[in-house]
Amino acid sequence: MTTAGDRIRQCEKYIHRPRTPYRARKARYDATADQLFSAGISNRDILVDVGAGGTELDVCLRVDYGWRGRYVPVDGWLDGVDLEAWQPPRTFDWFACLEVLEHLRDPGRLVEALQDNATCGVVITTPNPEVWDVLAMDSTHLTPISQDMLREWGFRTTLHTFYGKYQDGITGLWTGAT
Repeated sequence: MTTAGDRIRQCEKYIHRPRTPYRARKARYDATADQLFSAGISNRDILVDVGAGGTELDVCLRVDYGWRGRYVPVDGWLDGVDLEAWQPPRTFDWFACLEVLEHLRDPGRLVEALQDNATCGVVITTPNPEVWDVLAMDSTHLTPISQDMLREWGFRTTLHTFYGKYQDGITGLWTGAT
């Protein structure tokens, strides 16, 4: 059985792996910000960043977009949270889940939990399996997430260039009315 302490150590190891510079990853944060602002995020809203990593979405929203809402990070390196089983403790305005779903065995369970607890919406980003062999990108990738899957879950999707190949990333926006 994996304990919270074990998960914290695993996540710390993962988060400290060599990474591309922030500027190279910024396209996914910009795409997320564009979706959030097009759907009406305001400075009064609370955004929960599920799988927050280095909390760089918060940096992007505040520095480049002037957002002043409340940002809540959720990540295993913080407290050992297991996103395979995590349930939001209450409703929040927005959830962002960037480059996370492909790491889960049952991503639909998390998506449903986010949708059930979002009063405004959910934004997701993921590698595009039509461009990348998602399972080969990273040994922790377990489930490729396609545009069709996101659409079945009620998301409106757009394609982006996140990793250097044309339209190699997907952004999904769910507002309940999508």
